[in-house]
Amino acid sequence: MASYLGMKYLRPFAVIPARTVRARHTYSPLAWSIILVVLLGTGCSQEKDAFLNRTYHRLTSRDNGWFNANEKLKEVVTGIEDNHIDDFDEVLPLFIYGSEGEARNAIPELEKCIEKCSLVIERHSMDIKGEEKNTWMDDAWFVIAKSNFYKRNYYEAERGFSYISRRFKGQNRQHESMVWLARTAIELEQFAKAQSALDNVRGEKVLPKKFDHAELSAVQAELDLKRGKVDDAIIHLEHAVSIVKRKRERVRWAFILAQLYEMKGHEEKAIKQYAAVVKMGPPYELAFHAQINQALAFSKGSTKVLRQKLNRMLRDDKHVDHFDMIHYALADLDLKDRDKPAAIANLETSAQVSTTDTRQKAKSWMKLADLYFDDRIYASAQAYYDSTRTLLPEEHIRFAEVVTRAEVLGELVEQLAIIELEDSLQELSGLDEKELEKRIRGMIRDKEREEAEKEQREAEARALAEADPEARPSSPAPRSGGSGNWYFYDPQQVSRGTTDFRKRWGTRKNEDDWRRKDKSGSALAESVEEEGMEMLEEAIRDKEKGGEEWRELSFYTKDIPKDDSAIEASNARICNALYICGMIYKEQLKDTDNAIESFENLNSRFDECKYTPESFYQLYRIYLEKEQVENYFAMDGMGSDYYANIILDRYPDSEFARLVRDPNILQADEARRLVEEAAYKEVYDRYRSYMYSSVISSCNRVINDEPRNHYQAKYHMLRAMAIGGLRDGSGFRNALVEITTKFPGTDEAKAASELLATLGAGESSSSSGTPDPPSSPFKKEQGKHYFALIVTNSGNDMTTIKARLADFNFSFFGQAGMEFTNNFLDPEHQIILASFFTSKVKAMEFYDLFVNDAATLAGINDQGFPAFAISPANYTELFKNKDVEGYSSFFSANYLQGQ
Repeated sequence: MASYLGMKYLRPFAVIPARTVRARHTYSPLAWSIILVVLLGTGCSQEKDAFLNRTYHRLTSRDNGWFNANEKLKEVVTGIEDNHIDDFDEVLPLFIYGSEGEARNAIPELEKCIEKCSLVIERHSMDIKGEEKNTWMDDAWFVIAKSNFYKRNYYEAERGFSYISRRFKGQNRQHESMVWLARTAIELEQFAKAQSALDNVRGEKVLPKKFDHAELSAVQAELDLKRGKVDDAIIHLEHAVSIVKRKRERVRWAFILAQLYEMKGHEEKAIKQYAAVVKMGPPYELAFHAQINQALAFSKGSTKVLRQKLNRMLRDDKHVDHFDMIHYALADLDLKDRDKPAAIANLETSAQVSTTDTRQKAKSWMKLADLYFDDRIYASAQAYYDSTRTLLPEEHIRFAEVVTRAEVLGELVEQLAIIELEDSLQELSGLDEKELEKRIRGMIRDKEREEAEKEQREAEARALAEADPEARPSSPAPRSGGSGNWYFYDPQQVSRGTTDFRKRWGTRKNEDDWRRKDKSGSALAESVEEEGMEMLEEAIRDKEKGGEEWRELSFYTKDIPKDDSAIEASNARICNALYICGMIYKEQLKDTDNAIESFENLNSRFDECKYTPESFYQLYRIYLEKEQVENYFAMDGMGSDYYANIILDRYPDSEFARLVRDPNILQADEARRLVEEAAYKEVYDRYRSYMYSSVISSCNRVINDEPRNHYQAKYHMLRAMAIGGLRDGSGFRNALVEITTKFPGTDEAKAASELLATLGAGESSSSSGTPDPPSSPFKKEQGKHYFALIVTNSGNDMTTIKARLADFNFSFFGQAGMEFTNNFLDPEHQIILASFFTSKVKAMEFYDLFVNDAATLAGINDQGFPAFAISPANYTELFKNKDVEGYSSFFSANYLQGQ
């Protein structure tokens, strides 16, 4: 470059007189500095295609802006990948892009990358005659597009990658941008566009030497997986694994390849591939799951070698947090060896030794529930399903099934318990006084022995906790019944408590003072809490004293039926429970064998009870279906004809006899039900459109003119809700009461009862005679409003929260001019203000979206920070008196209760 500068700029001196040339040697260093500055100034021009200009802009682009932005982007991406937690129950993602929350947290850093590269483009682009002379411009655009991709701003990323591939043909980022364009299209579920981009890259005759062919194959595999083409994905991923140079990608892709082999049933290939992953020196989690998955993928042959490997892992303390998975894998081998008792024992151990992995505990409990369910041991299955649903995430594919089975089996277990209790009481009623006392004394001794064993277990647990405070007690396995269990070990009680807690408080972090907004504490708060704990402990002691009734004979004899009327009432309860059990078996569990047993038990025990005709008819329908579908033939003659004759002989004028004589009535009835369903949906759609008067009119017509309509209960409920929509409180209440009276035991009656309980609570609180609260300094106002969020200083980045709120606002409202500011409210809290909304209604719209957004604002709206809409005048008052709790109460009374 020095010789070039000498030739280009000093050549004119060659024709100057000699004395002038000699004078040149006397120039001072300052003069040379001035000359150099002039030369550099000339090189800064973006319009001149000269070597100096190109060199200057390329060096400055690379070393100043692009390098720093690219390093920052690498740092962000590495952080996202390092923070990612894989779900090994699913096929792992080939590429890690982070969650929505992580993307939002990374926005400030990614914006810096975009800003730096935008400045590089603005100051150093050399677009001369339609050709870019600065070879670092495609790199700058590439950083901008990738930054938008990781921000989840996919449409901007797509535009960026498309621009690079068109504008910078022949440069080093052209083909890489096409691959990233495909990755962007995959995230947008534009699979045809993604395939087109990949095909364009493959269609190139010559690709750059440094082009990443492994990435191209991996992206193609990801696209195939999204399209459900697993076989094609395996082919492309095999190629990617064989040529990828970076260890991190090679290990991950090799593990995913093994998962795909397992998914397609290629067990031997899967086991071999998992073993290969272990030899690659992977991170701990991948290595551990590769070993576990070898056992889970195994399906034939001897399990001895795998069992030895798993047992060796159990002896290694570094796996202590994963012992639950190891026992689960051993249970899987037990099932493959058809040793179900051993499998159940390993699954129970898996749940008991579980430490932090609630997903694995849920898997173990669910597997136990499935095993008991398949064996028709419904009481145990119900307990495990009930426990599973407390840990299973709602997005799990089997969540709805688990909840349904827990509820259905819960009702079944309840009815079976009624039968068992009534049978026991009737048995006791047949004993003479001495024998009865002897039997009860034995029951008391058994109970005392259970209590002593329980106290001993609790004492041992306390001693263990005192000896090792860090030890985590294992949760006992769920039991099929609630009696005899300590309250907190009863899964049904825990499940109900968890559900009720979430309904009232939502999902709360497990920490001290979870209910308090200010966790710093105060002497007054501590004294109140201590007093409350003393009262609670005293109440528990009183309850325990009351619980000693089981030691008295009268505790057992009070419910024993002592005369014919009491025996008759007991039999009625048994009849009712047997029929409900039979219907649950038949309709909800599709267990015809147990259904037949339940109905036949009812008919054999009682010559005539409330459900005898229905029981015979259900047996007729069960055997008729078996004969038609399974070609069943009753060797003992007790098939559908047998029960049909009983119905026709004993109940000739009943509805059941009519259905037996003309089975086509059922088909006609089903056709009528479908018509009625369509009509109901039409009325329901009008209700959703707030056409309450029209809905009430239609409901009244069906209720009065179609008493046999299959949707009578639903029409009553819909009418009640429409009356409530018209703000007729008295009519709403009366309509709900009518539902509970006319349709007991239905879902509609249950919902109506819950609504009545809510209305009753509101009425009692409003009429309790409590004195009016003191006058509030805050005033009811309409007009301009702010949205305010009170945030604790400790552990919160105000800039990040404001950025996320701004993005949230723009996503839902598109109000780019909304301003988010923060000020100190007191030394511990800041108030973030969104200003402003033109009306109270607009502010409440923002508030409602803020409160109910579970994904976008995770980490902000689920932290218990006070949030509310507030007028400017009330904001001024709040800033003066700092009474956040007072304004929250005002807001609840005047903004929320009126909605």
